Amino acid sequence: MINLNFAPNETFSDALTSFFLLFQPWRWKRGKELQQVKSLILKNYFNVSRSNLNVSLFFSGRSALYHLLKNLNLKQGDEVLIQAFTCEAVVLPIVALNLKPVFVDIEKKSFSINPIDLEKKLSEKSKVLILQHTFGITPSQKDKVLSIIRKHNLVLIEDIAHGINKSNIKISAFAKAKADRQKSKVFKNHFYLLSFGRSKSLSSVFGGAVITKNKTIAKKLDFFNLPYPSYSLIFKLLIYKPIVFITKLTYNIYLGKILHFFSQKFNLLIPEITKKEKGGNYDGFFNKKYPNALVILLLNQLKRFKSIQEQRKKIVNFYLKKLNNVMRSTLQVSSPLIRFPLLIENRDKIIQNLAKKGIFLGRWYDNPVAPKGFPLERVGYRRGSCPVAEEVCQKIINLPTNIKLKEAEKLTKILNDVLYEN
Repeated sequence: MINLNFAPNETFSDALTSFFLLFQPWRWKRGKELQQVKSLILKNYFNVSRSNLNVSLFFSGRSALYHLLKNLNLKQGDEVLIQAFTCEAVVLPIVALNLKPVFVDIEKKSFSINPIDLEKKLSEKSKVLILQHTFGITPSQKDKVLSIIRKHNLVLIEDIAHGINKSNIKISAFAKAKADRQKSKVFKNHFYLLSFGRSKSLSSVFGGAVITKNKTIAKKLDFFNLPYPSYSLIFKLLIYKPIVFITKLTYNIYLGKILHFFSQKFNLLIPEITKKEKGGNYDGFFNKKYPNALVILLLNQLKRFKSIQEQRKKIVNFYLKKLNNVMRSTLQVSSPLIRFPLLIENRDKIIQNLAKKGIFLGRWYDNPVAPKGFPLERVGYRRGSCPVAEEVCQKIINLPTNIKLKEAEKLTKILNDVLYEN
């Protein structure tokens, strides 16, 4: 079985670390690992060991975004520009704060904001732009988007929840340009948003962060009075990794299916998206501190960050080579993507045929605001307002990049066969 959607990041090392932590509850809420994880985040994501960048950690990426927006001195009805072809976790914090999400269409090369449509959607109330690095791809029109941000004095939030191509990140973007006052002013209001959810490039089951050089905002974020998750909640988060690792390992001999069934029956696996969120409402459940137990889980993956990225890049290059003659990927450059995107006809039928052969692929995103079935009217999205994004939602398919080469070979062979049949 190859399943992109179920616990894609978990290894034996992660399961073992989490298992041993189950017997150390005194380390669950507070601990000495917090500063260490902040340093590793800066080193691995931004190529710096020492800087005046601040890392503020939260229980989830959506909570991190919620509290960042809350501290930007925005007024009710101010507009936050975001792309269509995104998820509820980005949109719901905006709506919860009585701000207005304005959806901008995308371009197909990197599945990110189209600057032409961006300029059409701007108004006097436009205050913030969230620039999404979809699948970990650097936006192909980033320079043009930055030029628009400077011109209109917008706050920039770069959403790198899917991952990041370090070679395209420059710390100089954090307000080092002294000669240009306007540019310096804009990039003082420049923030990076990270997520450590279970489906992201690094996973501590839940988790998120804001990176900034803005000391005023950083101080507000760091001293926000949030509660820690309860011990019972942390227990469920810790037991997640051992359960899903064993489930995936034994799924083909049915033991995994049985374990997964009973884990869900007894509510041991906390859903990634809550029922409240699926109904179009921000869930205050996520407004909590990032507990030390999750810090330790994240450290375990951060220490292997380089090898994880190298493996992802290796698989991306393999896909580019093997799938080039079968279908055209919009991806033009190789990088360590969280998922490899392809646009295909008859997407849903092909996914069903692959599932019969034990291949379960993803559909990030099959709705302008995912997941499918999300009430778009709740967040003010109008059908037809972002036609490219809506087209992509009907054709997108994602291949896993955190698998072994033999698995990638098996996947591409089966995919080629299924595509030929259809």
